[in-house]
Amino acid sequence: MESGKLLRLDTLVMKRVFTSPDSAEMGLLKNMLRKAGLRCVEINEQMAHIIPAAPFQAELWVEDEADYPAAVAFLEQWRDPTAADRTDWVCPRCGEQLGGQFRKCWKCSSKRDAAA
Repeated sequence: MESGKLLRLDTLVMKRVFTSPDSAEMGLLKNMLRKAGLRCVEINEQMAHIIPAAPFQAELWVEDEADYPAAVAFLEQWRDPTAADRTDWVCPRCGEQLGGQFRKCWKCSSKRDAAA
């Protein structure tokens, strides 16, 4: 799973946050990100069904590069559900209020550990 690549369409800059051969997982994450208010699109979903090889895996991209840190934080939370037991915190760098499940600030990318 490689993330962080950029795709520029005119003035729109999208950024890849997730790749997977599992279409069910991809659909679940796409819906979860959209519910969280992060606009995203799936790319290569049809090709991944036809040619199930690494270069043709489905990819999930945030539509706005500014949403990338929040999407990465959201996906990290999804991968580590035990983080949900933590208390809410305030980023010491930018003052953003964050849920306890996040390990780093989605606004400035400071790590939670820096808050302690």
